[in-house]
Amino acid sequence: MRNLLTQSLKQLGDTSSIIHLQTIHGGCINQAYYVQTEKREYFIKANEKVSPDFFKKEVTGLRILQQSRTVNVPEIFGEFYFEQEQAAMLLMEWIQGDKSEKTEVWLGHQLALLHQTTEKAFGLDEDNYLGSLPQINGWDTNWVSFYRDKRLKVQLELGIQRKRITGQRLKKLEKLMANLSQWLPKNPSPSLIHGDLWSGNWLVGPHGKPYLIDPAVYYAHHEIELAFTELYGGFSERLYQAYQNIQPLPLDYQDRKPLYQLYYLLVHLNLFGEGYGQSVDQILHRYV
Repeated sequence: MRNLLTQSLKQLGDTSSIIHLQTIHGGCINQAYYVQTEKREYFIKANEKVSPDFFKKEVTGLRILQQSRTVNVPEIFGEFYFEQEQAAMLLMEWIQGDKSEKTEVWLGHQLALLHQTTEKAFGLDEDNYLGSLPQINGWDTNWVSFYRDKRLKVQLELGIQRKRITGQRLKKLEKLMANLSQWLPKNPSPSLIHGDLWSGNWLVGPHGKPYLIDPAVYYAHHEIELAFTELYGGFSERLYQAYQNIQPLPLDYQDRKPLYQLYYLLVHLNLFGEGYGQSVDQILHRYV
């Protein structure tokens, strides 16, 4: 891997010596490294045996976020694919700083402003990835059909293939999908979302500024983003208060929240196995 790191740096024009190389732990999909050369510091993500477009899609997502002018993202130096090794690399700016009391307030404000970046339909021009799973996009003017067909149905079909959605779980999920319009709004505003915002996908930079990484962007009902941030925790009440100062959540958000968390739980079920099955079943039991 060090050889590929060196090759990537050379393609960027950094031929200086590597002074320090450190593995960064915490992610479950990619390998991550802090690299310091004589020239500068880098955050480098690597993945072996992935599609050549794996990090291209991430770069596209980061640039879409950047173009919204609402949130901070690291500077992107380049992404590379090594065909013989089937390895991909993404080189970005190294972000490091100390969290302050204002950090999550800033993040809440920025997230609310991001969600005020809107489109005429739900989805995106191209597909991308959520974790290592393909996330199918395209466009749909109806939120219920988009969420049913491009989110839940895709995971249902993969779950059948991997034998993780069978029996009563399968029957209940199919019934829930057929009746989604009972619970979801048909035509909310299509908001730009990060798409994979958990506590490991944002960083603290200089002066306590928050930075978003690892997006799975598309235009969606903005509540799905908030629902996922609440699924595994890691965010303080300051973030949610700051968010609602700009974009208040309706009271019936709590009624829909588990339906939006279901998508992410199905993704985790298909990626990591039955450890997520009970949480999926609890949501299905609540609505079906």
